[in-house]
Amino acid sequence: MKILLSVDAYSNLTNGVTVVVKTLHDTYTAQGHDVRILTMSGDRKEHHEGDVYYLPSIKVPLYPDLRFSVVKRHPYLDELKEWSPDIVHIHTEGPAAKLGKAIALEAGAPVVMTWHTDYAKFAFHDRASLKAVEWSTKKFMGAAYKGANMITVPSYKAKALLDGYGLKNPNLVIPNGIILDRFTKEQTTEEKKRLLDEMGISGDKKVIVIVSRLSAEKNISEILRFFPSVLKEEPKAHLIIAGRGPDMKHLQHLTHKLGLDDSVSFPGFVPHDETYKYYKLGMVFLSASTFEMHSLTYLEAMACGLPLVCRDDPCLQGVLEDGVNGYVYHDEKEFAENVLKILNDDGLRAKMSEISLKRSKEFSEQAFAENMLGLYDRLIAGKANTSEKPSDDDDENGSDTDE
Repeated sequence: MKILLSVDAYSNLTNGVTVVVKTLHDTYTAQGHDVRILTMSGDRKEHHEGDVYYLPSIKVPLYPDLRFSVVKRHPYLDELKEWSPDIVHIHTEGPAAKLGKAIALEAGAPVVMTWHTDYAKFAFHDRASLKAVEWSTKKFMGAAYKGANMITVPSYKAKALLDGYGLKNPNLVIPNGIILDRFTKEQTTEEKKRLLDEMGISGDKKVIVIVSRLSAEKNISEILRFFPSVLKEEPKAHLIIAGRGPDMKHLQHLTHKLGLDDSVSFPGFVPHDETYKYYKLGMVFLSASTFEMHSLTYLEAMACGLPLVCRDDPCLQGVLEDGVNGYVYHDEKEFAENVLKILNDDGLRAKMSEISLKRSKEFSEQAFAENMLGLYDRLIAGKANTSEKPSDDDDENGSDTDE
């Protein structure tokens, strides 16, 4: 099958969307499909690297990590139209979406669009429920998804939000997947000691980890404010916050203000292929975000054998089962109690770790790719519709789990 994946940023930006696209690309390619990616370059210059076509772009003023292109005609676009994909799968509402739709129209190919981000909450946070914001978001979504034969969402939380916008396109829940082998690698004692030494963390510490983009919507500041309650009962607790982003200076300042400099480490940017090393330093993984649709970091942490402690949110359904492979929390008291339970009970931690590992297999790259390929086949055959349920085989692979 000839598959075009369209996204606004790829190798020049590491986030959940780019990781999803790379997972699909690598898995499809390994299965023998002809896969190409249309995206924006990190500068004003176009270039072509293997399967990836980078169009010239400029920075988005309010969000410099993203790029914008006004290109309408280009030899790369002509080449992709001549290649004539069987399916176009779009992972953006930005300029690459419009270009992907144009290629699909020329090729007579169905269009799948995946909704990854709740932009209203991303941009407006607690003001996302304001009538003016809801109205403008509904208009934006209607325009952005016009022409899509099917919209996929990674969780039932996302589906409920999407249904609220009243889009006429049929939609289907297909949970994200991760390349499990990248997180089930063993970490040597020497490598663990080296990383801890680099951060000045002694070997007797009880390490807790966050691996995340450091931005306001991730709500990491809440964990910093709650962390003293953990330290009060367990002085050997140490928090690693791995990642980078626009909120990094604020979080470092807050750490200093709270007197946590000796108990919190910021190793900075970690290449995606090396994130497993930081997960495996920890005894428990934390998240305070209620922004996620279906966070890959939860799946990655589970694949590394970590119990989870996360602020309660519908996106955790089917991922984190309270008291089974971790805990949800609603306030500071629950947060501290749950973290301490896992840190101080070796048997509980081992049991939760085993369940996390087992559950992570439901979100393998193979299950993810096969669920998407099944949808592609149905669309190409003209059989997909909003009421269609995945097959029993798909269900075993996690396509219709309660995410």
